[in-house]
Amino acid sequence: MERNMRVQAKQLAVYSGHTGSVYALAVDETAGLIYTSGADGLVIRWDIKIFGEGKLLAKLAEAVHCLHIELGQNRLWIGTAKGNVHVLDLNEKQEIKLFAAHSLALFDIKQLGNTVYSAGGDGCVVKYSVNELRIEKVVKLSDKSIRCLALNPIKQNMAAGSSDASIYLLSENLEMYEEIKDAHESTVFSLVFTLDGSSLISGGRDAMMQVWDLSNGVTCKHKIAAHNLHVHSLSVQPAGKYLLSSSMDKTIKIWDLGNYSLLRVMDKQRHHAHVNAINKIAWVSPNKFVSISDDRSLMLWELHQ
Repeated sequence: MERNMRVQAKQLAVYSGHTGSVYALAVDETAGLIYTSGADGLVIRWDIKIFGEGKLLAKLAEAVHCLHIELGQNRLWIGTAKGNVHVLDLNEKQEIKLFAAHSLALFDIKQLGNTVYSAGGDGCVVKYSVNELRIEKVVKLSDKSIRCLALNPIKQNMAAGSSDASIYLLSENLEMYEEIKDAHESTVFSLVFTLDGSSLISGGRDAMMQVWDLSNGVTCKHKIAAHNLHVHSLSVQPAGKYLLSSSMDKTIKIWDLGNYSLLRVMDKQRHHAHVNAINKIAWVSPNKFVSISDDRSLMLWELHQ
């Protein structure tokens, strides 16, 4: 049940242009730009200040599962269903590097300092040097897919969620120091650290959301029946007050990060939200966020009280 009806979310814009499901989302908060891609292989940039049509940046011959804007450089990393990573120079408008990084599909790309990491269906996490644009290390964590990564800039470590139901805690050099076995009943689809790095939040195929206290070992301090179907994505507000979750059940939920109480449920009937599974959600500012869906659209929302 929603416990704080004062928290509202207003839809600001609906963007269309993709011809298939939208799987991949990256946000440049400083510039107010959103990058998306998906089943159609189209990589599109959207300016949230204009609310107009997107700009086509690239057309790949395969589906794109993940995108990442490189910090400090105007470069876009593109992870595909065939296991390739394309690096696009947005200033020069051309591809500058192609990595045959994984033997199966990519599912996530993240950055910590001058290092980029990717996770794939081959059970591997790959470490890349940003400055030299080369692969530095490959670590196989599981015989099943690694579906998501979360980076902790406070403690300079990371977490990887797998289809084997485990969460792997890793150093920045990909040395595993903890495995949370049976973290969920099956696939771990989403992970995010709290801003202070003391807790890790996970979402799974089992529709559960779990909060892991990392301050002294690893302890599950909250186990929440968050959605009716898979929890696809989680995002912590830059101000650290709210948590967003999105799901295969076509809903977006807003949670209080202080006590993990549910504040708002957003769906098609009440909020004109998506009509199909919501694959990713991300904040674009302290009070605005964007969602992408199998319904081929992306939506921009504004949070207010």
